[in-house]
Amino acid sequence: MKMKKIFLSILTSFLILGTSLSYSQNLCSPGSYAVFADQGGTPKVLNVLGTSPQFGQIPKHTGVSAFNHLKSVYKSNTKKSKAELDAFFVAMGYSGFSDSKITANTFEPQVLTAGTTGWMGAYAKGHKYAWSQLGKDFEAYKILSADGSCHAYVMKKCGNVFFDPSTRCVPCTPCDPNYNNPEKCPDPLRFKPKTVCATQTINFNGKGKIMAGDVINTTQTFPVVASFGGKDICLGDYTVPVRLTYDVSATGEASYSKTVQVCDYGNGVPANSNINLPLDLKYMFEASDVSVGSDGRMVLALTNEKQFKTLSSVYKACPAGSNGTAAKTLVAKTVDNTSTSAAIADASGTDCVKQTWSVTGSGSANDVSAKQNNAEVTMIGVYKKEGKLQKGETAEKNLCLGTYSIPAKSALQYDVKANSSMEHILEVCGTTGSTSTNEKVSVPVKLSQNVSKQEVMVGDYGRIYVPLTKSQYNKLKKSFKRCCSDGSTSGKCF
Repeated sequence: MKMKKIFLSILTSFLILGTSLSYSQNLCSPGSYAVFADQGGTPKVLNVLGTSPQFGQIPKHTGVSAFNHLKSVYKSNTKKSKAELDAFFVAMGYSGFSDSKITANTFEPQVLTAGTTGWMGAYAKGHKYAWSQLGKDFEAYKILSADGSCHAYVMKKCGNVFFDPSTRCVPCTPCDPNYNNPEKCPDPLRFKPKTVCATQTINFNGKGKIMAGDVINTTQTFPVVASFGGKDICLGDYTVPVRLTYDVSATGEASYSKTVQVCDYGNGVPANSNINLPLDLKYMFEASDVSVGSDGRMVLALTNEKQFKTLSSVYKACPAGSNGTAAKTLVAKTVDNTSTSAAIADASGTDCVKQTWSVTGSGSANDVSAKQNNAEVTMIGVYKKEGKLQKGETAEKNLCLGTYSIPAKSALQYDVKANSSMEHILEVCGTTGSTSTNEKVSVPVKLSQNVSKQEVMVGDYGRIYVPLTKSQYNKLKKSFKRCCSDGSTSGKCF
């Protein structure tokens, strides 16, 4: 019998110690003791206590009174109170009720207000716990767990244990005493590695391209000269439409690199950071000029002597000084393709300073595109008959005086502008108050431009109409063929 009692005593101590070890990291946890269960269903409202006392009424509302009363209950072991008190305090992180850390100071007098909901102990066929709600204010004693992470109560009126699950501390939350211990509560969001400075090259790159085309319509007055065998005759001065068509393209590139010390919060910093830089291009024409013919004259180089003699019978030799207007000379302005880079001092230090980089770039190019092409021109003599017309006859009579290749010069003065602007925020290593929070960066911009098509058309879609009298028409039709107003030589226009 004596050996049996010794064995039971050892077993009880082992179970108490084992329970203490199991819940030392998560006190007041469900399963550690009946009162620490999770929330129940509909609570029973308690307006009166003392109908089923668990550890008996405590005489006075003081910590000393509660401690002395429970020591007496524990010693007498009435209603198996000793084992129940040990299990309760083990779940609170103590070795049992006899733990030397449990003193009168462990019991703090408090008043639980009406509406508080939790598990209330009782003694009815053993120690039972019911989900309850206090119908009014009741005096109680607050008991902290050994590590202070949770607490429960003992009611003064009946000595019943009471626990509100909503006050249970979730491990590694601020109520946990180990919250600030990275070994017991590792949390990468709270325990960030020490910030270090890392070298990073910031690369700003931007590209832009535009393509455009347009038509410039103007007029030009010049003498028309027929030439053969070194002799010239003037057909007169004519003001004719001149059309200049062009296609243009422009590209721009902006780039800037700077190596700085940036803050590394433990996740590593890439060696390079590539930033896309917006680049806006605009293409404008400032002036244009067109010159047709040689020395301001449109020269018709005839290859038929008979035709030249016929024209000579109608028109006279050119007077001295009959040259037309020569082409203007367009001069390009200064070209500025690059911006001066602004130097940024390397930030160094132990603080992390947010630095805003205001990145801007600009460039301009003003140039002249001068080109020459041969414009095909068909000369059409026009006589309008007056008076009665025969059946099927048209009043307008046309003669094709030949198609000629005329040199045409054109010049375009254009201006290309490029602009870029953006802000970029970095956290650089520096000294707060000393390191600039705003930096200005001027980015170099490289421009290239090209006028890919630049052609001149003279007359009305390559046709110049020369008015003729009846006499001129009759003389010229001996050597030149009749044609339609569009220059064609077949159709009903005859």
